[in-house]
Amino acid sequence: MTLKRHVVTIVIDDIELAFQPVSELLHSHASYILLRVGYPMRDWGASAIFLVMEMTTPEMGAFSGKLGMVPGLNVKTQTLKIEQGDKNEV
Repeated sequence: MTLKRHVVTIVIDDIELAFQPVSELLHSHASYILLRVGYPMRDWGASAIFLVMEMTTPEMGAFSGKLGMVPGLNVKTQTLKIEQGDKNEV
């Protein structure tokens, strides 16, 4: 299987309910994470986490499926349509 890069957006609207399961899941997939940015929105009682991950498409499906089963959050994934190595290198 070919490794691809994926963008994952996680919006947690129930921090009390979702924080621990999300932390454990991200920790167990840490080797796939290339970038992780968290944005706490305390005034809204929510939090957003943005990830760039490198894994196969089936692995991403399994990961996002596990995230989707966690109550108190929404998750969106997008597979980047780029290949390794830029064809327009200077």
